[in-house]
Amino acid sequence: MTDVTGVTMTQKIVSGYDGSPQARAAARWAAAEAERRGAELTLLRVWPWLGTADPEGPDADPVQQAEHEDLEALAADVLAAHPGLAVTTQAAAGDPADLLVAAAAGYDLAVLGSRAPGPVAELLGNSVALAVAARAACPVALVREHPADRDAPLTAAPDTLLAAAAAPDATMTTAATAATAVDAPPVAAPATAPERPEIVVGLAGESSLPAVEFALAEAARSGGRVRAVHGWEMVPLLAAAPGWLPPDPDADHHGERLEADLDQLLAPVRAAHPDVELQVEARLGGATGALVSAAEHADLLVLGRHPHLFGSRLGTVVHAAVQHSTAPVVLVPHD
Repeated sequence: MTDVTGVTMTQKIVSGYDGSPQARAAARWAAAEAERRGAELTLLRVWPWLGTADPEGPDADPVQQAEHEDLEALAADVLAAHPGLAVTTQAAAGDPADLLVAAAAGYDLAVLGSRAPGPVAELLGNSVALAVAARAACPVALVREHPADRDAPLTAAPDTLLAAAAAPDATMTTAATAATAVDAPPVAAPATAPERPEIVVGLAGESSLPAVEFALAEAARSGGRVRAVHGWEMVPLLAAAPGWLPPDPDADHHGERLEADLDQLLAPVRAAHPDVELQVEARLGGATGALVSAAEHADLLVLGRHPHLFGSRLGTVVHAAVQHSTAPVVLVPHD
């Protein structure tokens, strides 16, 4: 990244950490993202309370000392997985959401853990994560912990864990198969190209351009592809007005027209990333349903959101996507 004078600027990523499995998964994702970007990573621990004593000094509170050691152990794990990464740790006391929002102002990306949907998520972790995502000045990534990652060290890649889980059980090999394997000459397994990461970005018009730009830049770094998804309704709310008639009763034709218009809208950002595959989809069924279904097998979901100075209002579409997407969700602020 360069500034207006052409000087190269190192990007900075902050990952909020509270000791939870979700926060550890977020740190894993943030470290990989920092390595892709060549960015600096800060692991930030925020407590509602924090003593003034040096956590490593003789007067340190035992709980504070334990929290400090946990944070430093996390940093050591990150460095073991990414030896060339610039990693620092910080701790602060106060309201977690307020402090994380304030800290995010100095970073290019903030990464937080996100709990699976449910009443516990609303009561505990996600209230802070959603409040930060709604108010932060920079993009915020919400990362959910997956069962395969629960006990995995940071040095274990998620793809490796998934491959191990999907591999057939060696004990199921039959005697006949074993004999054939002994008698037959070794045959090299056909080389298969790794599947490219898929990034889904919500597309609602011109306001979504910052989110699309983020998705394309991320795909350029990771070698992935982007699907820009626009959800639409055949019968909008204004259909209740007397005398209203649908402009185009042919759903397929209307969808094709929408995709053509959206392709034209995205022409400038597409031209800025000519090597990234960008597919535009107009899906019938509304924005929420379209995004949730499109992101079912995605590696990343990117959405735009209006900035809010107070509260955690994210809108029904964004809130539903955060709650139901199993992939990390990045919320990109726009005007």
